[in-house]
Amino acid sequence: MASNGYKEKVSDESLINLIDYGIQGSTGEWLNSSDMTLERQRSTYEYAGVATDHLAPQGVSSIVDTSTTETIEAYTAILSDLFLSNGKLARFVPYDDSPGSFKHARDASMITNYAIFKQNNGWELIQTWIKSALLWKNGIIRWDYVEGFDYEFEEYEKISQGQLDILLADEGVEIIGNLNYENELGELNMETGDQDAQLVYVDVRIRRKNDNSRVKIENIAPEAFRISRDAKSIEDSSFVGIQSILTRSEIRKMWPDVADSIGEDEWDELGDDGTWDGNTSYAGDIAARKFVTGQSYQSGRMSQDVTELEANREVTITECWINVDRDGDGVAELKHIIIAGDTILYEQDVDLIPLACISPIDIPYEFYGLSIADFTRSSTLASTAILRGFVENTYLTNYSPKLADPNVVDFSALQNMKPKQIIPTNGNPNGAVSALPPEAISTGTVPLLAHLQTIKEQATGMSKAAQGLNDSLYVSGNSEQKLAAVQSASQKRIQHIARRFAETGIKKLCEGVYKTMRKSLKTNAKFSYQGVFSNIDPMSLPHKMDVEVFLDIGENSNQNMIKKLEMVGSKVLPSLNSQGQGVVIKPEAPAILATQLIESMGIDSNDYLEDYTTNEFKEKAIQTVKQQSEKAQKDGQLAQRKLEADASLAEANVKFTNAQSKNTVDDNTKQLAISIDKHFQQWAEIDIKAVKEGAPPPTRPDFSQIVQVARSMIEGNQPSNTPETGGMQQPEVMPQQ
Repeated sequence: MASNGYKEKVSDESLINLIDYGIQGSTGEWLNSSDMTLERQRSTYEYAGVATDHLAPQGVSSIVDTSTTETIEAYTAILSDLFLSNGKLARFVPYDDSPGSFKHARDASMITNYAIFKQNNGWELIQTWIKSALLWKNGIIRWDYVEGFDYEFEEYEKISQGQLDILLADEGVEIIGNLNYENELGELNMETGDQDAQLVYVDVRIRRKNDNSRVKIENIAPEAFRISRDAKSIEDSSFVGIQSILTRSEIRKMWPDVADSIGEDEWDELGDDGTWDGNTSYAGDIAARKFVTGQSYQSGRMSQDVTELEANREVTITECWINVDRDGDGVAELKHIIIAGDTILYEQDVDLIPLACISPIDIPYEFYGLSIADFTRSSTLASTAILRGFVENTYLTNYSPKLADPNVVDFSALQNMKPKQIIPTNGNPNGAVSALPPEAISTGTVPLLAHLQTIKEQATGMSKAAQGLNDSLYVSGNSEQKLAAVQSASQKRIQHIARRFAETGIKKLCEGVYKTMRKSLKTNAKFSYQGVFSNIDPMSLPHKMDVEVFLDIGENSNQNMIKKLEMVGSKVLPSLNSQGQGVVIKPEAPAILATQLIESMGIDSNDYLEDYTTNEFKEKAIQTVKQQSEKAQKDGQLAQRKLEADASLAEANVKFTNAQSKNTVDDNTKQLAISIDKHFQQWAEIDIKAVKEGAPPPTRPDFSQIVQVARSMIEGNQPSNTPETGGMQQPEVMPQQ
């Protein structure tokens, strides 16, 4: 080993020793020697409701409480639906509003979701990942780009030159063997009588090469994953590994140059019976899973005759990621290394570890968290014991033990009783046989079961109401607020776990898949996802982008987001415009609002809207806003002129009305004067007549009062009831004598 102060190249031998040390100092042992393995086995048995191991029956009954099954299935269904309801796991968002950033974000989202859901079975991958974490503490998923090809063969009895050219235009198509051709008469020209000959190829065989290269995503079984015991995350771990079993044939296909360098002591050894004895073995996790599914279990793979299956000899492969200084520059680089025993099969510099982990309940400063099954275990064990007590008590009631006098009753006949059987007795049987009654079940047993159910719901956050299984909540008298409150409490727990999954695992998966696709895509690759077609140049995409996980729950659920965006569009922006604050609104604000609204509905906005980040769109938006502003200004000027005109017209109407009113008063005053003068003349004539006749003059009315009332009526513009008097009553004339 070369040495230069602190700079030291790590040799192959030292590297193997370093990896072996990492394996020994890691958790998740391959063999069944870990306490964590035993906990995962117990969780498997509890989930499946299998009466074995710690659930093995002590008496007659083998019943197992299904609390773990119900809770895990409910959580899996709810969480899977939250992440997978719209067929998109995540979306990338622009860093800024620079030209083309919106398109880059859209393209990044497309290729990432395409890789997850079309190149892989995204739904099954994600729900298995979630269930693994809920059941076995942590769920591990990995991604990697794998190259692969397959071939299709096609045969054509006859094919024209033009048809052959179309086939060969595909770069993946090539001709197999020689081309044989012949001349074939074409259609007869009825006008000229000529019949042209055309060249055709016969018995043509072609081979079509299909590129199946893709980003491969797979869940890692818990027993296969290895990580340093002091690790807090995958990123800060000094050793991360995955162990698997491969055959000699598989290794030769993958690493033909080094496959035969594996020492013979690393392979399965040949037994005395001529078959391979496996030195690899299944972990206890595998044994538990096979047992609960009803499969027979055998440690290691099935042994076969050596003369037939020498290529199927097996060896344990360790794939790991460690930081090590292989070039002697004094800086440890992240390496992806695969070994078999003391043989290095593969070694490569990498930028990141392509693994993502989720855990429902974290333990601070620890990599491994707690599963939901960990919280249901105590209630499952207690409920199982109580349920078995019920069953055994019923059994003893139906098949109670009996006391018998051996001098009277035949024991063998009692033990094998059959219908219509006659049991011989020696004497009176009435007192010879008596049943031994079972003990009564405690009155507190049923309330205890209910209490255990409550404890389980409080521990897991998954109540019957949250699952829609509690019928008592839906009876008459329970308000919608009460139902909402019960479900909201469970939602908060679910939301917390969902957010943990999104931030700690799913974001990392999407970022890793995007980077892998970006590095591996061909120029101008064609994609089609959810009805959207696009040509994407990977070199144009940014190296890193922010990613948002679709999570339809809580305050930021799609429904709430739609309501918020509608509020912005219907009230906030119009209010700013009406108050003269439209200058603070971006020209592209309507497009941004529409984009976010459509995306919140789970619809690709690209189907309806243009990219608002391009310079062309911004210039167009600015011009549109300018035109709208000019129009609004003109409309305002016209409105002001109309107001001024309306005010002038109103003033003229007032003057006209006042003039009319003054004329009316003058007319009424004249009429009043005429009327009064007329009445004075009438009373004067009456007085003269009375004097001539020698009669006393009659009493005249108070004309001053009449004048005052008439004047007030005139000034108040009250209509006159009597044309002659302006509203006054005619004075009563004394009857003639």
